[in-house]
Amino acid sequence: MTYTIMAAVDGRPEHRAALDWAAARAARDDARLVLVYVIERSWGDSPDHPDRLLERAAVALIDAERSIALHRIAERRAAAVPAGAPAGGPAPDAPADPDVGTRLLYGHVGHELVTASADADLLVVGTPSEEERRHAFSGSLAVRVAAAAECSVVAVPHGWEDQGEGVVAGVDGEPPQEAAVAFAADEAARLGEPLTIVCAGYVANPLLAGLVPERSLGDRRQQIADDAREYAVGLDRGITVLTEVVETSPARGLVAEADGSRMLVIGTHDRHGVRRVMLGSVGHDVLLNARGPVVIARTAPARSAS
Repeated sequence: MTYTIMAAVDGRPEHRAALDWAAARAARDDARLVLVYVIERSWGDSPDHPDRLLERAAVALIDAERSIALHRIAERRAAAVPAGAPAGGPAPDAPADPDVGTRLLYGHVGHELVTASADADLLVVGTPSEEERRHAFSGSLAVRVAAAAECSVVAVPHGWEDQGEGVVAGVDGEPPQEAAVAFAADEAARLGEPLTIVCAGYVANPLLAGLVPERSLGDRRQQIADDAREYAVGLDRGITVLTEVVETSPARGLVAEADGSRMLVIGTHDRHGVRRVMLGSVGHDVLLNARGPVVIARTAPARSAS
């Protein structure tokens, strides 16, 4: 079954970092890329279909975004051709023409993206840039979508440019960390760069002063990081795996350690019903403050072949 990357687009040039990230990964992995645009329904609009003029404008917008995605993929593939390769035609093992589809949806953006995620292996969304967050209060669509999506979600800050080195995985000793470590290890292997496993938190909790030995808390975090490293090494991806134990709040520590890396990967506690709309305070704060791509990794249910 073809690996499918789904990217949410809105047509704004300054918001194309998510599209660029998704196109680069589709080119690298020869994956199918599906661009999604949601025509947002206001409360006074028809519940069944958008205004005809809005629909025509949306078609033009998503067609333009598809052209840009095709160009980005072509650029990435051309840059990956080995030096000295024969010119004038594709190599015998060259990938097929890029598979880039489009999908127009109508409704409330968060809900529609979550529903569409059932058809994807990876959903890529944009999130406010550091500059946008500094000048105005900004919630994040990525937080809501990452909490309820059926697949792993990548949040790419607007204006982000591909740079940095290495992959960072945040762990806390809970079962979701295995999905995060596995995703991060696969990315590090494909990039040929190291994986750093980070466990962040306070060694001393003022509320527990005198009740819990400080050393025992520090030892536990180191053990969590060491166990995650052992798991990553056991995946046999042929990568360098490092560990860091950081004395600060978990979200602040993960954001700081990921600065200068390719991406930060964290897991999520999959919940059911109403509780599933809550991502958790660490994931929420990381998504609102990270300066580079953040992956919320989950083990998605198997999708039927299409």
